[in-house]
Amino acid sequence: MEEEAERIFQDERVLLREDEAASARDIMYEQGEVVENELQHMTEQVKSIIQTMNSTQGGELEATDTMAPFDVAVRILDNQLRSLMWIDEKANEFSNRIQRLPNNSTAAERDSGI
Repeated sequence: MEEEAERIFQDERVLLREDEAASARDIMYEQGEVVENELQHMTEQVKSIIQTMNSTQGGELEATDTMAPFDVAVRILDNQLRSLMWIDEKANEFSNRIQRLPNNSTAAERDSGI
């Protein structure tokens, strides 16, 4: 009788392990689907944010779904480079103005006799 109980236990144990593996597999599959849906949602959000930022910055970066992500990144980086070049140009203009200020104030002091 003990042998029969042991055999039944072993048979049930194999089935139980298979059920546990199937259950774990199903849970992981469901979690994978949830992650995939979240990633798709995040991708759409990122696309929307990029389009909004590019349109508010005055760039002509209307990214379409047909564009490769690399092309979109190149356009964004090009827009950023243009912005940085403009900032650098303005910084140089201000620097030149500031450097001329002491020269103008010394000339004005000489002219006024101070």
